[in-house]
Amino acid sequence: MQRFQLVKTYLLNHTVSIKKPPYFFEAIVAESFEKENLLLIHIPTGIKLVKGESISFFKTFAKYLQLDCVFEKEYEEYNYLFRLVNIGITETAREEDRIPVPSEVAFASNLVTYKFFPGDKKEKIPNIVAELFSKYQEKLREGNFPNLRIDKFGFVSNRKLEVVRKTQKILYIHDSSDPENFRSKDPSLIDFEKEIVSDIPSAIQTYNNENIKSEVVIPIVYSDDHCEPFPLGVISLHSSEKNISEEEMKELTSVANEITDVIRTWNTFRTTTSYKILDISKKGMCVRIQDKKLADLLPKFKTIELDILFKKQRPLPVSGEIRWWKKDEKGALILGLEFHKKPEKALETKRLEKNTDILTQQFKKIISKRVS
Repeated sequence: MQRFQLVKTYLLNHTVSIKKPPYFFEAIVAESFEKENLLLIHIPTGIKLVKGESISFFKTFAKYLQLDCVFEKEYEEYNYLFRLVNIGITETAREEDRIPVPSEVAFASNLVTYKFFPGDKKEKIPNIVAELFSKYQEKLREGNFPNLRIDKFGFVSNRKLEVVRKTQKILYIHDSSDPENFRSKDPSLIDFEKEIVSDIPSAIQTYNNENIKSEVVIPIVYSDDHCEPFPLGVISLHSSEKNISEEEMKELTSVANEITDVIRTWNTFRTTTSYKILDISKKGMCVRIQDKKLADLLPKFKTIELDILFKKQRPLPVSGEIRWWKKDEKGALILGLEFHKKPEKALETKRLEKNTDILTQQFKKIISKRVS
């Protein structure tokens, strides 16, 4: 269904609410001009707007429908022309109304983000990662693993490395002369026969030709709650003299996890910029991110963490799933979040709900004074 058809079907000659302080304005969608991409909206109380100013109108019924517009000009008294930028619709109305949040009441800040985003093919992995690999490699070689290598994943021509990177599982061949070592039912390990080469006698011969008695290849995988797991590099150990034990394999797996932790700690930081909360409910909120770099980065996230700073209160940490996003006329990012509710965060959840209740009560008092 086209945008203007939605307007004609659900909103034409209907009353809508305006998302603009002091939040007691209502309007009527009087006419739509599809060719010009304009809406004529009647606002009985009048309203002060500047040409180019963004404004949203919404209506909640069987569906939740929101018009994002830009003010063009006053057509005649109490009638205004707006350019339609975007229209959002949900199949069912929200269980709870979203309450507009004035900036002087609350705003968002301390957003968790990255120095670089793992998995972005356009972004080069920082030199610090290679430096860290080199330091750990030197440390392990000085210990019990003189032949060990730690490398970044580059162009992969080796079938084994390709499977390790793709599956993010460990390749472990305890004894390359034993056919059973090329089969595995452990979900964390690669089944060589099924995933790399089905011809085990040929694989045994290849290991023999390369003088490899035992081998372990462990991916270094960057992962957290905000992005998909991404393989950064690999720990490789070949032995021509003895079998690599399961204990040694587990030790190197712990090292791979430790390297990931160090990179994650270095890479993660919190911004100190303030972000406008457009509206909020007990279940989620809509926030505007004006920073251009973050506006390009955050849509790649699955979840985000930030603080809500209510007036005269300590920061309230929240996290949530990104349910939708869009960019406004100025390139700022508008994010729709659904809050996580974790048992260990029960006090924070209770505090959020209390503040939301207060905002709702204040909003209803304003609405009750609405001018007809």
